[in-house]
Amino acid sequence: MKIKSVSDKSFWSRLDRVERLRFNSENRAQARLERLERAAAPLIGELASGKYYAYPIGGKYFESHSYSEVVQYLARNKHIRA
Repeated sequence: MKIKSVSDKSFWSRLDRVERLRFNSENRAQARLERLERAAAPLIGELASGKYYAYPIGGKYFESHSYSEVVQYLARNKHIRA
């Protein structure tokens, strides 16, 4: 897209639209992660060593140093849904 001048209104309106779409997408992704974490909280425990673990009913034991990695494991294996 060739810019004719800095005051080109179509350029700025397009830029605003793209920025608004990006912000909305980021907000949806953040909200989804928060819903996943709330759903996973009852299934996640913390060991004395600082590691987190999950042992879902009918599932396999999983251990990690990262809380978000345990949440993603539970979501990936369909033990929780957003």
